[in-house]
Amino acid sequence: MVVEQMTPRERMDAFSKGQEIDRVICVPDMGVTMAPFINVKASEYYHSPQLMADLEIALFKRLRHDSVSISTSLRGMAEAMGAKVCYPDYNISYLLEPAVKSIEQVEYLKVADPWKDGKLPVLLRALQLTRDALIEDVDVGAAMTGPFSVAASVVGTENLLRWMIKHPKKVHTVMEIIAESNNRYIEEVAKLGLGVGFADPVSSTSVISPKQFREFSLPYLKQNIDKIKETTKSSPAIHVCGTSREIWEDIVQAGVSNFSIDNVEDLAEAKKVMGNRVIITGNVPPVDVIHKGNKSDIFNSVRQCILKGHDSPKGYILSTGCQIPMHTPIENIELFMEAGKYYGQYPINENLLKSRQ
Repeated sequence: MVVEQMTPRERMDAFSKGQEIDRVICVPDMGVTMAPFINVKASEYYHSPQLMADLEIALFKRLRHDSVSISTSLRGMAEAMGAKVCYPDYNISYLLEPAVKSIEQVEYLKVADPWKDGKLPVLLRALQLTRDALIEDVDVGAAMTGPFSVAASVVGTENLLRWMIKHPKKVHTVMEIIAESNNRYIEEVAKLGLGVGFADPVSSTSVISPKQFREFSLPYLKQNIDKIKETTKSSPAIHVCGTSREIWEDIVQAGVSNFSIDNVEDLAEAKKVMGNRVIITGNVPPVDVIHKGNKSDIFNSVRQCILKGHDSPKGYILSTGCQIPMHTPIENIELFMEAGKYYGQYPINENLLKSRQ
């Protein structure tokens, strides 16, 4: 059993200032998929600020991870802009109907009001409750969806991909409205004294080309990044699912401070390309290792990630390559934390990292 020398709050505060810490920062990507941990349905979680806060509080008490956050989910902002979303009892939400179904309807799209529309008021209240309960013990933040990924639910993914070619000006109109909706939510989160990070899966080069990313996603992501810097006085983190290597440079230059990569990408490559400019985060496989793996699988994957990332010049955070799936045993996430403490103690023991247990 590794004895902790710092609290999660102390550890993250020191890390953010570039000071020495006792071990690698450990932040598993969880959220709504862990709702069964407090014996509630996902559908109940999505509609209750108290349950959202209760889940984060319960997970932190069990795991003592180094940062907690509450996310808009991939479709939260789109729902606030008029999309229809389904909330299953035991799965993540999914899109039922986009807000805009034809190119003619773009002109009717409106900027979301974060205190009135969709689940945004629920999320803001949940952030308040979580902040008040945990802020002295651990870093608390807000997560939201990058504007291009919001667009995939506002107009539908197929329409978005088609309209980028056939109606590019209309897509830019949609993106401007989404960017402003995101900015208004960012302003309210900033008033709570919290930082903001992004998940942007549809910006992945698994979905669109780097050229399309630079034209239709990057300018609006930059608007949101600039708003975060202006209102929170800090730079955001971003997670891009799937492949992203060809757009790393673009996103770093847009002003993020932390780049979380999917487990399909290589931490050593990320460290080499952008580790001298941003914190690198990742990337234990959430399905094959955390959800399905045993202790040996989890410890070995964590060991490999820390071996590759621990000496990244701007810092390294151990995390999962994406969100941990629903019905993952909490014991497996405990093993992730245990492995992070075992292999991530500073000063790092390189011999321990290079020898499989």
